[in-house]
Amino acid sequence: MNLQNIEFDHRTFLNDFLNRYLEHGFTSLSKKETDLLILQLLLRYHPEWSEDNPPNAFELAKALRVKRGKIRSMLDELSFRNSGNEDLILRKLRELLKNAEIEFDNNKVRMQIEDAYIREYAKDIVHKDYGMTDTSFNRSIITLSGDKFLALVSEVVSDDKLEEFKNKLETNLPSTERSSLVRVFLENFVSSAGKEAGKKAIKLGTILLDGGLSELSEVIESIKRLGSKDND
Repeated sequence: MNLQNIEFDHRTFLNDFLNRYLEHGFTSLSKKETDLLILQLLLRYHPEWSEDNPPNAFELAKALRVKRGKIRSMLDELSFRNSGNEDLILRKLRELLKNAEIEFDNNKVRMQIEDAYIREYAKDIVHKDYGMTDTSFNRSIITLSGDKFLALVSEVVSDDKLEEFKNKLETNLPSTERSSLVRVFLENFVSSAGKEAGKKAIKLGTILLDGGLSELSEVIESIKRLGSKDND
């Protein structure tokens, strides 16, 4: 990669590098840590890249002339080290969910999450209360049923959207604490009502992600009708 051909802030890059490299004395930083530091600074100061939204591993590997697997491993290391910024993680996960591939024929949502920490974060949300996720064919691809997709969405949307969702769910639902309304809805109406309810759950999830809340009540009621019919 030739940094002379792009608008790159070489001075700031070098200043940050030297401050970190010499922080604990010359040669104290290992080769691994030096490589990670350089990659982090390249992502930070390259005008077309960013730490929050880096290019995919193949693009980086091609630009830096190194194996994709090595770059992927280094990006994962940086991701786990920066995992304390939960707002950033939630924002990235919301964007991934918005762009997820939907397979209506199989009532599934598939999403590719290269970032290891975000992938494990998403899987952990689902595992805690809603069961397993499928990553059998490719560890970077998560496959979710409609109800699990909606459950994951409900955990990452903004507080305002979640509150609106819960307000809509309260009508005719069994008495329960507000914190568990989403789970009651999923268990009573979505999980038990088969493929058609799963499709509607996916639609409901996309509505919550995209902010078009005008359809919320209609879709919720249609899922309830499916669930009630199935339980009769």
